[in-house]
Amino acid sequence: MEAVHFKGGHWLEPCAGEGAIISTVDRADVRWTAVEIQRRFEPPLRKIPGLKSIEIGDFMDYQPPATLRSERPFDAAITNPPYLDAMEFVARCLELSHHVAMLLRLNFLASNKRNTFMREHCPDVYVLPDRPSFTGKGTDSIEYAWFVWDSGARRQAGKIQVLPTTASVERRRVNPGAA
Repeated sequence: MEAVHFKGGHWLEPCAGEGAIISTVDRADVRWTAVEIQRRFEPPLRKIPGLKSIEIGDFMDYQPPATLRSERPFDAAITNPPYLDAMEFVARCLELSHHVAMLLRLNFLASNKRNTFMREHCPDVYVLPDRPSFTGKGTDSIEYAWFVWDSGARRQAGKIQVLPTTASVERRRVNPGAA
């Protein structure tokens, strides 16, 4: 989040899990709505300060409450979506949020299926130099990046930035099993 400067407000985490992203973004000017399909993650989510609401269910079926109904009820949506459904998550988040940041495999850029979308809505891409450990048992052989879209912009070009490395002590603070 140091490289991307979203304004505060009401943010959405559509694949909240235990709340790793919400807990990492430590900003007093952000209140969160977490959507999580697995009910077993509700107790750890309830312990996170700054969480405005928790919705248990499929994000693709999620409808913001009537009090939030506006063209785009969220200022930002940030998540690590299931890769097989990533394009659907991107599209849905762009409908609901002014800004969208997705942690995705770098090869998300290249696909015949996503070609037209990516050429018309080219994201800014922030490449992680340190492969993340999602299990705490080491990393895989895949490169990852934060893909960032502005929902109001139709762009045919985005920027690519390789982020600085993160000290291993900091990676362990965020993910205790990281190398």
